[in-house]
Amino acid sequence: MDIEKMIKAQNEARQVRRSTANWEFIRSLPPKLRIALEYYIETGDIYNGAKLAGMGMDEFNELRIKAGILAVD
Repeated sequence: MDIEKMIKAQNEARQVRRSTANWEFIRSLPPKLRIALEYYIETGDIYNGAKLAGMGMDEFNELRIKAGILAVD
């Protein structure tokens, strides 16, 4: 896969995460959790999103599901 296709795929995945997110729920969260979910939405990096939130990956994944964010690569 060339770099242009990789960038396009990343942008499409980011757009899916943005469009499926429950922004009202995300905005209602404490700043630490809100920022971690926003980071995940932009990057798709669940490992570092969980670290930012101060959670384990399983716990952060549950939060992602509650926020309605699809897991796309």
